[in-house]
Amino acid sequence: MRALLRDCLRIASVSGQEKPFALLLCAWARQHGFVTDLWETDESDLSAYPQSRLRHLPLAGRPSLVITLPGGNSQRRLLFNGHLDVVPAPQVARWTHPPFDGVDENGRFFGRGACDVKGPIISALWAMLVLKQLGPLDADVAIELIPGEEDCVGLGTLTSVVRGHKADGLIVLEPTESMPRPASRAAVRFDIAIAGRSVHGTVKWLGDDAIVSTRRVLDRLEEMERLFHAESPDPLFRAYPIARPITVDTVRAGHGQGMLADEATIGGYFELLPDDDISQWKLRFARSLHETVDSAKVTIAFSEEYAGHRTPADHPFCQLAQTVTEPLTCFEWSGFNSGCEAGLRAQLFGTPTLVWGPGSLAQAHAVDEYVDFADVRRCAGQFANFARAWAKA
Repeated sequence: MRALLRDCLRIASVSGQEKPFALLLCAWARQHGFVTDLWETDESDLSAYPQSRLRHLPLAGRPSLVITLPGGNSQRRLLFNGHLDVVPAPQVARWTHPPFDGVDENGRFFGRGACDVKGPIISALWAMLVLKQLGPLDADVAIELIPGEEDCVGLGTLTSVVRGHKADGLIVLEPTESMPRPASRAAVRFDIAIAGRSVHGTVKWLGDDAIVSTRRVLDRLEEMERLFHAESPDPLFRAYPIARPITVDTVRAGHGQGMLADEATIGGYFELLPDDDISQWKLRFARSLHETVDSAKVTIAFSEEYAGHRTPADHPFCQLAQTVTEPLTCFEWSGFNSGCEAGLRAQLFGTPTLVWGPGSLAQAHAVDEYVDFADVRRCAGQFANFARAWAKA
C-alpha cells in the first residue's frame, strides 16, 4: 500500500487530466481480483440533471471508475466515494519536495493530493483488500472514483449515479483527521464583474477606475463574512471561527500600462451551512453587496452550486461509525468544514452519509501537502471494521 500511494502521488491528476490515475487504479484492482467498471460519460447522459448545466471542464477523456468487492447479498451496498482530481501545484520552488514525486519521509508522504484525497483512497482500497482476504460479507463493498470534484462538486458523482451505481450507505473520502463527520457544507461560486471607464493615468479624474471599485468590493465581502457569521448557528460547526466563509480566489483587472482599468472580475466561493437555503442565500449575498456598491456597475453571477448534507448523529449509520472509532480516540461529533461529494446522493436519495478519512484540511491545497501513513493505516482499519459491522447489521 505504501508503493501504491507513492505511485498515485506521482501522477499529476489535476482536474481534466484524471485518466492516467483512473487507469492505474483500475489495473491494480483487476490484479487483485476486484470487479471493475471503467467508463466515460457523455455530457448528454446528464442533461436531465441541473448539475450538468453548471460551469465545468468537458467530461470527454475523463473516466469514472467503480471497484467492487461482491458480497453474498448484492441487494445491499456500502459505497466509498473518492475524487480522482487534484488542484494544481504552482510555485514548485516553494515545495520542500517536488509536488508530484511522492516522497516518503519517515512515514509522511508529501505531494499534491496526499490528503486530498489520495491518502484516503488508499485507506479505502486497503480496507477492501483486507475484507477480500477475510472472506465474503453479506453485502457489496465498492468505491466510486470520480473526476472533477475540484472543478465542479457533484458532477463526478452524478456520472456514477447515471451509470446505475447505487449506495445504501456512503463514506465520502476527505481529510477529516480520521474522524467520521455527519455533515458537510453547501456552497455557491460567485463571479463579480466590475465596470469602469478607462482614461490615461495622468487625467484619472476623468475616468472610473475598476481597480478602486474592486477594493471597495473586497472590503464589503469581508464585512459580509462577519455579518453572516452570527446568523442561524449550527452546533456541528460551532468550533470553526467563520460560520459562512467567503473566499476570493481570483482577481483580474486592467488591460494596459498607464491607464485606468475599464473592467475587473472577482471570483470565489461562498460556503454555507448544511441546512441553509441556497437560493435565499444567493439573494442575500447579492443584496448585501449592492448595499454599498453600485449595482449599475457591479454585477453578480453564480456559476456553480452544490448541496451540503446532514445525517443525524443518532442514525444507526453514524452510531456504528462512533462504535468503531471511539475506542481509538476522544470522540466528538462535528461537521466537515468544506463542501464535497456528500451532498449529491444525500439530496437525490437520502443516502446515509459520512465524510471520513486520514489527513487534515489544514494540509489540503497547501504547499508541502502531506499525509501520515500511520493515519492512512488507522483509517483503513476503521473502514474495514465498519464495513464488517455494517454488513451484519
